[in-house]
Amino acid sequence: MRITIILGVLLFAFTQGKAQQLPLYSQYVENGFLLNPAMAGSRMYSPLRLSLRQQWSGVEGAPETQALSFNKNMSNKCTTCNVKGNPLSRRNKQMGVGLGAYFFNDKAGEVARTGIEFSYAYHLQLSKSKLGQTGTKLSFGLGGVFYQFKFDKRYIPVNDPKAGPDEVSYVPDANFGVYLYNDDYFIGASAAHLFEASVKMGDNKIGDDIMKRHFYATAGYTFHLKDLVDLEPSVIVRKTMDSDIYYDLSAKLFINHFWIAASYRTNDQIVGMVGVNYNQYYIGYSYDYYTDNLISDSSDGTHEITLGINFDIPNKMKRESRLRERRAADRNFSKTKTSRYKRNSKSYIFF
Repeated sequence: MRITIILGVLLFAFTQGKAQQLPLYSQYVENGFLLNPAMAGSRMYSPLRLSLRQQWSGVEGAPETQALSFNKNMSNKCTTCNVKGNPLSRRNKQMGVGLGAYFFNDKAGEVARTGIEFSYAYHLQLSKSKLGQTGTKLSFGLGGVFYQFKFDKRYIPVNDPKAGPDEVSYVPDANFGVYLYNDDYFIGASAAHLFEASVKMGDNKIGDDIMKRHFYATAGYTFHLKDLVDLEPSVIVRKTMDSDIYYDLSAKLFINHFWIAASYRTNDQIVGMVGVNYNQYYIGYSYDYYTDNLISDSSDGTHEITLGINFDIPNKMKRESRLRERRAADRNFSKTKTSRYKRNSKSYIFF
């Protein structure tokens, strides 16, 4: 009976009713590679990201998620590297290969899911770059995933018939995605759990519900308001084979090195986010608030932290970013020490 109850908690925690069986990420724009393998190598640098998410903080046994990811475009040169809009891939070749991997761990109560994914993406140049802007690209990505599901029996009383060694199940799977992008916008679609495998732990079969096929669609556009100020509205739509459509509507405002954002999520959830991009370092924090949820009364909300380091940043991008910052300083400051400091600054930002 106890294992049945716990598996039910797992299904509710990981699935949130059948709407979502994979972890949610509030900062999906910054680390969309976790949801779409076609994004591997789509940025002009190589991002390393660590995401830590505590869902329903204050509730015992609530889901926890950790994910460590890295992806890289194998083309090592850059021609039109500017800092207008998001730092998407601006490579010198009309086609390129992106590689990536990420390790993840989800835990809800006594059941944990750990795994690793290796992704391959192929990028096609659809239009040529002009006037210093990168042309539109289309990428296709495939990810191979290996899951380990584990039921930890440390908390089961010794005299319980279900007590004994931990139960473990290994499940292979695959994800697929497409991604259309340029300096101003992005549109992506992906599918996860392509195999829809069942999960067995000893004599207990969790069933097909735990590996339902998931579909994601994302889109966003960057409005360049002025130097050092950009606004990026975006949306992500999520669906499983037998669920309704769920979505997040977000707006992200970049100001110099800093950014703030807000999202509205289906099921009456409101998300606030804040972060900083400085040189090659990134940090972001988000807080999910449930306005109408059975757990909202006993939960302190959901916290998510993303830490990152960006490798392989082209020198041209750094120089143009500094130039952009100096132009903004010239307009906003007189010829004071502050202005001269801005002129001599070696820091850079990227939107």
